[in-house]
Amino acid sequence: MYIATVLIYNIDVMKETEINTIKKFREILRSFEREIFVQTNECCCGGVTLAQCHALLEIENKKTESVTELAKTLDLDKSTVSRTVDGLVNMGYIDRTIPNENRRTSVLSLTESGQNVCLSINANNDKFIGDTLSILTDSEKEELIGLFEKITNQMISLRTACCSPYKR
Repeated sequence: MYIATVLIYNIDVMKETEINTIKKFREILRSFEREIFVQTNECCCGGVTLAQCHALLEIENKKTESVTELAKTLDLDKSTVSRTVDGLVNMGYIDRTIPNENRRTSVLSLTESGQNVCLSINANNDKFIGDTLSILTDSEKEELIGLFEKITNQMISLRTACCSPYKR
């Protein structure tokens, strides 16, 4: 009840222009999310799910990764990531090895097939995003990336704050 009261109060004291800006941003963001979802699912994930795609790209980025580290990076439960990894192992895209020095963990790495899927995913997404950003000048692209990073970092900060109403 307290959080709802605080949120309602905060909305009440916002200027109308702030409220309109927030509503417009959320509207654009919903449209952006739909376009990214459709683009990713229809043409750029190389026949794997979005979760599998993200797991593959994170493993590619770090070369090797444990299930625990991957769960942290993807901000998912370890059990969810384990199921995703199981699917990728069964598809032949990643290898899962258990190191002798720590038998309680497993290390993930891409197979040659997994590397090829990542190459395809990256090529398709790079082309799509390149075509999308082609309407911007170089300075606009730099500004967009800087602002997008700033907003994303703020979202992460708000979500992870210990007393935040956004915390799960």
